[in-house]
Order: sequence, then structure tokens, then C-alpha cells
Amino acid sequence: MADDGSSERTSAALLQSMALLATLSTAADVNQAMKERRAGHDPAAQETPGRARAGLQAACETLMEVLMQLLMGPVSHDAEAPPTHADAVRHFDCLMKLRRAERLTHAVHQRLLSLYPDVSEALVEEARVVEQQLTALRAEDADATVSFGAAIERAIGLVVWARHEVA
Repeated sequence: MADDGSSERTSAALLQSMALLATLSTAADVNQAMKERRAGHDPAAQETPGRARAGLQAACETLMEVLMQLLMGPVSHDAEAPPTHADAVRHFDCLMKLRRAERLTHAVHQRLLSLYPDVSEALVEEARVVEQQLTALRAEDADATVSFGAAIERAIGLVVWARHEVA
């Protein structure tokens, strides 16, 4: 059976779709950051306790949603079989969610810093470590010493701890 080029067209369409999704995701992040800046909120600056608590609660809620999606997302497949387009899409989706979890964890860390010393130093440090682990996972760092499941579970623990300590 002769290849009519449909496989190449499918692959090209798949890559274009993923590139568009990544572009839209980045544009949404930039748009949100610009709105914050225009409203006079510098993400690197200390926030008032009330604003930091509200932002922390929102970030924790969204982070938990993303972490649950990541935890439920892995699908087993035959390691011997060649990768399919569906495998590529699942991998890309996982990388996008890991990047979002990183950004949310960074926001949690920043807001915890704004609340320090009203929150424990150990909690602030845990947020920093979790962010590093998520970054290593997304970068597929060969030196990463944490597994996917362990990193996600640790991030969930961070959210629970932050909710408990800030409540």
C-alpha cells in the first residue's frame, strides 16, 4: 500500500495544533501578568497580608486541580510499540500541565514569602523545593532524583500544608 502523504499531513497538523496551544497558553500568561502590572501589582514585591492570603488561596485551589489532572493523566501503553500521535499529545499535555503547576507553585512561594514570618520557614522552603522538582520533571532532567508520582504527591502535600497553616 503506497503512502499518500496523509501521515505526514497528520503529523504536521498535530505539530501545528500543539504549537498553537503553547502560543495561546503563553499569551494568556503574558496577558494576566500585564493586567496585574497595570493594576499596580508587582509580582516580585511584598504583598499586603490580605492580598497575599487571597492570592495564596486561589493559587492553591488551581494548583490542586492541575495536580489532580496530572495524577490521573498517565495512561499505560505498550513500551515495545512505536509511539503514536495520541502518545505525543498526552506527553505534550503533561508538559503543559507541569509548566502550569510550576508557575502556580512559584506564585504560592511568592505569597508565602509575603506572609513570612506568619507562616513557617519550613513551609516557604518546601514551596521552593517543590517548584525545583516540578521544573526538573518538565525539563526531563536526567539528574532528577524524584519520580513523577513522588513529585506530584509532594506538591499535593504542599497545598494541604499551605491551606492548613494559612487558614
